[in-house]
Amino acid sequence: MESRIVFTDFDGTFIKGDSYIRSLLFFSGYLNFFKTSPELIFIVIEYFLKFITRDEAKRRSFEAVFRGMNTDHIEKKLEDFYFQMHVFPKVKKKIGELRDAGCKIIIVTASPDIYMNYMAKKFSFDGCICTESEKEGNILTGKLKGKNCNYAEKVSRIKNSEYFNPDAQIIVFGNSRGDEEMFKISTEFYFVDKIGNIKKGKTPW
Repeated sequence: MESRIVFTDFDGTFIKGDSYIRSLLFFSGYLNFFKTSPELIFIVIEYFLKFITRDEAKRRSFEAVFRGMNTDHIEKKLEDFYFQMHVFPKVKKKIGELRDAGCKIIIVTASPDIYMNYMAKKFSFDGCICTESEKEGNILTGKLKGKNCNYAEKVSRIKNSEYFNPDAQIIVFGNSRGDEEMFKISTEFYFVDKIGNIKKGKTPW
């Protein structure tokens, strides 16, 4: 029997909304978030005025909020953060059907490893490919290791991962142009709209 593997985006695809934006406040707490808010507002303005790229905005916001944070602090809050994730029922059902049919399910996301490795386990995924953070012992340096896991980088990371099988059928779930490169290597893909509806083989662009 020909093997099949599912690569699915997380934010806006498996769950509603953007977990990364939510994580900035959740893990820093209101006081620390307030202290960094002027810097974050400036980053947002630069991004919307197109002075910086999305990747640069992410790098700078991650550094502003997480630099010097102890990973033990994050781990203590992961369970509560998990319960803030609102899963799209139709996507969960479809992915569940594929899992029951013998497919391996791998998350491929731009969100960072500081919580995504945990999320992958909680949602019973078989693996996680995500943006990686730099640490010195248990302390986050605020830097990201390598490239942000989005657009073409998603495909590069997939092909260099233990999960990739060039002879397998590849099924992809995504919700944005950041997933388009994954759609291109798939034998079957599903576009997820803003309210969690699934459209097989069609994107709005």
